[in-house]
Amino acid sequence: MKRAIIFVNGNLSDISQAKKIIKKKDYLIAVDGGTKHILELGLIPNVIVGDFDSISSLLLKKLTKICREQKSLFPTMIKYPTKKNATDFELVINYCLGKKFTEIIIFGILGDRIDHMIANIFLIAKIQTQNQSASRRIKIKIFEGKKEIFILNKEISINGKVGDEISIIPVSEKLEGITTNGLYYRLIDDTFLFGTTRGISNVMKQTQIKISVKKGVALVEHNY
Repeated sequence: MKRAIIFVNGNLSDISQAKKIIKKKDYLIAVDGGTKHILELGLIPNVIVGDFDSISSLLLKKLTKICREQKSLFPTMIKYPTKKNATDFELVINYCLGKKFTEIIIFGILGDRIDHMIANIFLIAKIQTQNQSASRRIKIKIFEGKKEIFILNKEISINGKVGDEISIIPVSEKLEGITTNGLYYRLIDDTFLFGTTRGISNVMKQTQIKISVKKGVALVEHNY
């Protein structure tokens, strides 16, 4: 299945980062007002999902105009009621799972609403943890400005530059058997408890590093 690129209606400090990452075959999904980010790139979403409370009539006019200019089909609109038991972002994640995407890249998730941001990150952690069997493996990554965020529950490799910062933040009660390769402060079969700051601001000492855990889930942030 094609890779899904999700644009949430949050801050997107460096739109050029998205332009470098998106490929022609990618499936573009707008979470409600996240449509504006896709249009800013001169692209058209394949689908827009949400209750449409943050899509203005002006934005819809702009979308219609771009579709006409590019002679493109108008995106599929999946509208939900304002009163619902899930956020628009959760609805989009469920949509992606239903479409069986194996890779999801997310932009615009780190907005001003701390409640939404934290809930969204925990949702991603839960989804990635639940979808790690050989038949349902899914890779999820968040981009914002000069940082990329991963969810770690087994092993990840990160490419970057010597001196880049890496933070490992447990989002489960315990993060056990943490082993790193290529970081200045090396960890070998270590344990982090939820709430610790010990994993903050480690440093890459080579251009590719590896982090693995035996049990638990962590958020890993790469600042470059």
